[in-house]
Amino acid sequence: MRALLIAEKPSLMRTIQNVYEKHKSKLNYTCDFLAQAGHLMTLKLPNELVEDYGYFSWEHLPFNPEDNGGWKYKLIAGSGPSSTASKRYNTIKKTLKDTKYDFIIHAGDPDQEGQLLVDIVLKELKVKIPIKRYWSNDTTEGKVLDALKNLRDYNEPMQQNLLKAAYGRQHSDYRFGMNLSEAASLKLRTRAAVGRVKTPILAIVCQREDEIKNFVPKTEYGVKAIYGKEFSGQLYVPTDDENGKDEESGLKYFANKEDALSLISHLNKIAVVDTYKKERIGTTAPKLFSLATCQIASGKLGYAPNETLEIIQSLYEQGYVSYPRTDCCYISSKEDLGLMLKSAMSISEFVPFIKTISKDDIEKVKGTKKYANDKELESHGHSALTPTAKKPDYNSLSKKQQDIYRLICRQFIAIFLKPLIQEKVTLITDVDGHKFKSSGKTLVSEGFSKIFDTNFTDTVIPLYKKGDVINVEEYDLSEKTSKCPTHLSETDIIQICEKPHKYLLDDKYKSLGKNLKIGTPATRASIIDGLITRDKYLCKKKINKKEILVPTESGRLLYENLKFCKICRVDLTGEWEERLEMVRRGELDFDVFEQSMIKDTSELVNDIKKADITPIGGNKKSFDTICVCPQCGGNILSGPKGYFCSNWKEKSCKMGGFKNICDSKLSDDEFIKLISGEIINKTIKKGSSSWEQKIKYNFEQNKYDFMSNEHTIKKSEYKCPSCKNELEENGKKISCKCGFTFWTTVCGKDLPKTQINKFFKCGETDIIKNLKSKAGKSFNAKIVLKDDKKGTEFKFV
Repeated sequence: MRALLIAEKPSLMRTIQNVYEKHKSKLNYTCDFLAQAGHLMTLKLPNELVEDYGYFSWEHLPFNPEDNGGWKYKLIAGSGPSSTASKRYNTIKKTLKDTKYDFIIHAGDPDQEGQLLVDIVLKELKVKIPIKRYWSNDTTEGKVLDALKNLRDYNEPMQQNLLKAAYGRQHSDYRFGMNLSEAASLKLRTRAAVGRVKTPILAIVCQREDEIKNFVPKTEYGVKAIYGKEFSGQLYVPTDDENGKDEESGLKYFANKEDALSLISHLNKIAVVDTYKKERIGTTAPKLFSLATCQIASGKLGYAPNETLEIIQSLYEQGYVSYPRTDCCYISSKEDLGLMLKSAMSISEFVPFIKTISKDDIEKVKGTKKYANDKELESHGHSALTPTAKKPDYNSLSKKQQDIYRLICRQFIAIFLKPLIQEKVTLITDVDGHKFKSSGKTLVSEGFSKIFDTNFTDTVIPLYKKGDVINVEEYDLSEKTSKCPTHLSETDIIQICEKPHKYLLDDKYKSLGKNLKIGTPATRASIIDGLITRDKYLCKKKINKKEILVPTESGRLLYENLKFCKICRVDLTGEWEERLEMVRRGELDFDVFEQSMIKDTSELVNDIKKADITPIGGNKKSFDTICVCPQCGGNILSGPKGYFCSNWKEKSCKMGGFKNICDSKLSDDEFIKLISGEIINKTIKKGSSSWEQKIKYNFEQNKYDFMSNEHTIKKSEYKCPSCKNELEENGKKISCKCGFTFWTTVCGKDLPKTQINKFFKCGETDIIKNLKSKAGKSFNAKIVLKDDKKGTEFKFV
């Protein structure tokens, strides 16, 4: 039996290949390896499906690929890994043609996106031979070998349902983006980027800013019975839905201070015990981390969601933690938890806790559905974030990696520790028919809470029985003043996306419970980043050392015009996510899902079309004409941020481009040369780096292409500090296919060969003097390797 393994990512392929070469005698097949099949294909745009398709017209909206030849793909063109798409695709195609294989091993990441990316390529190549699925969250040797021995059937329900949900999500995002962004652009007469996740997030940030702006503090007044130095009681009205867990439940407050004082003046000072309830409460450790809950926890350490994901990804690629992009908080009952605990012992402060864990404790966790749930794992496809059986040298990890690995290990260790035990007392007294409630809590055993360094303050309530009389020393007012809502951070947004229930307009969707979410853990951070960097609808701002998100002027204008449309509502994205979850679980037919999305998209387009919206776009006549458009004969206009054709609407001419390339600005003359077919030389700046770059205009895709002279690329004498492969030198750049880049000219200064040598040997240079900042100021700094090992940063000494 001979197989061809097609991986989504080179890093995973290398890991699998290394294990295969070591243990291939234990397998009943031989295997060849190919990568990278990820990000090869993308859906064709409407104008690529329909000849003479005219953008910016209500006539063709809503656009559905099903009515125009069906869903079709094309090879991705662009920079970075995408620039090699054609080469990688043809390599896979040629390999399948030239060699006979008995089956294909699909080695996409063990999630919805990984399922999709490789499947698209296999379908485009019309692969007829059987497909098996490599499926493992763990990159340690034992787990990789186990996955190679137990390849999954690609036609099993879980695999196919996950694939259908992946196509459903891709199709829905396409429908939303192609139809609603265009509808909003038409109505607003300016570019509008609308997304089924990004738009509700923008709306939530804008709504919070409105709440802060319009906030008026409100003070309410309670009545407190002071029994003595030890404790007191609060005026209380029992409620039917009181769950007994909330100490504030049922407490009575008056809107007017005078009403509270009036009641006090009529109360005597004899309180009769109505209820005395004492119970011992055991609380087990919190659930294991999903990506979202880990991002929330790491946010308290100052890490942004995107940064947290990058750090977890780096730990995963080294085999130290399980798969990062997980929405699951459960592990398998078949895991070797003992080995995972041994890995966590690499952190010395946790060793005393782990030594208290017995075999019985481990077996108890395996039998506890809160932590080990095989049924939930089957529907999710991947497990909670945990340490793996591979033990790291903790001290060799970067500071950021240490912080995140410590968080994941602490959450994992806690589930094996004893429960937190507290004694809770509730005392209800009666004074002239008015009830007063006292709540007390004392610590019996810290249990798992000790590993989280939790502090407790005991509130002791003396022992009483029903009918006892307590003297009230005096009555006093208790005040409760509403607090102004706080600005939202990126971490806050992640938390809201996990539990957006308070933002619902229709309470019926609350019944969705935990299934009501905005977006997925894998995509939220990049969507938030896109709202900031690409769409410019949000920006970061610091208040009291906290980095918050606020809407920009364009973001605010978009929200104000669309806030009454369904696209801004959490209800909509929550409903769509629920449908996708039903597809994943096999509870909703894929075709039924697709039809429901076609119907929804049509309604949303009409929703925008009928909305009372004030156009915010500028008049094209106010822009300067710089030349004639070479494609349609219209005028090329110079706008505030870019160049565009005057026939962009009437003839759907897409000729144009942004004025900024990285941190450098094109002049009108340079753009004219580009669209005349010339290649220009341009000094490009990005951050502290600058280099000479040849640029040409790509007339097929209406964008700029960087050109490199192939003969200038040569093998470097240095090894990549990230993946240890050979580096390439191209002019001032030393780079690796894995993404690592090192510039030999920094802030206007050519680095001496001795310093380049030192960097690649030690991970940093000596102090480089007289570097020039963007503002032209001189400074001294070392150039050091970033924690993610993909680039460099300054270290000021």
